Amino acid sequence: MTTTLIESDTWRLWIEPETGVQWMAAEVLNKGTWHAVVPECRVDITTHSTAAGQAAHAPLAAANFHMLPYSNRIRDGQFAFAGQTIQLKNAHNHAIHGALRKLPWQIVSHTTHSLTCEISTSAHPHINWPWPIDARIDQQVDGNVLHSQLTLTNKGQTDMPAGCGWHPYFNRVVNGSEATLTLPVKAVYPDANGDCLPDGAAIPLPESLDFTTPRKLDADQRIDCCLAGLHGECDIHWQDGGIRLIMSASDNCTHLVLFNPDMPHFAVEPVTNANDAFNLASQGIDAGMVILPPGQSLVANMTLKAMLS
Repeated sequence: MTTTLIESDTWRLWIEPETGVQWMAAEVLNKGTWHAVVPECRVDITTHSTAAGQAAHAPLAAANFHMLPYSNRIRDGQFAFAGQTIQLKNAHNHAIHGALRKLPWQIVSHTTHSLTCEISTSAHPHINWPWPIDARIDQQVDGNVLHSQLTLTNKGQTDMPAGCGWHPYFNRVVNGSEATLTLPVKAVYPDANGDCLPDGAAIPLPESLDFTTPRKLDADQRIDCCLAGLHGECDIHWQDGGIRLIMSASDNCTHLVLFNPDMPHFAVEPVTNANDAFNLASQGIDAGMVILPPGQSLVANMTLKAMLS
């Protein structure tokens, strides 16, 4: 695959339109040195075992991918909507991470600082989603700010449930420093089975998941949870390394997934809907599901501002 580079005086971002417009690498410039802030996915790490943020035994294929037309998981790939039962493929994996991330997108505009890609599922008849959709991803870097916008449009003749979001991984260590997180959320969805699928409505944060004030991310604490009530900026701070990323998302990104595996990376994912939001809606639980009428669009934005010292 061939990556496409966009860059500013602070950011370099490598993107792969052929597979979901996913990020393959991203670096920020601090004091004359470029630092990888997300895992390096442009190289074969079986021959480059020191690739930033990667583990040779479980390599990441992408540093960030985009989840459309739903975020994260749908239990057993099945949900009820408008009096019908919808069954998606990959039910054994709970239908995960949307339907567009492995498909080729078309580049419609590319400059030094920006990239716009589009896709229409009319060109992909075997897509794992029953409604026809169009989608657009606009990404640009301007000085110290990286901006990404997702647009999802219902091209069908009936209402459609919808959601979207980003799945960026970040390197656990940047410039010799481990990360401290601040995550302005209010609650977490219970997950008694540990399958990343909520068991009910969101509940108050336990102390173990409370990052509402700055807290170092413990490399030994396994976390994979869906958080509710996102309001304000997330702060990812490699303090001793002099690099800080301020993550902002549009107001409709009311949820956040925090994933802290036993790997040299972690994920902070702003999303419009909780995991399994469509089934939660059937239970009367508002978990961020949007209903898109025919011809209408869902638009969400995310920015990363690099603060350097």
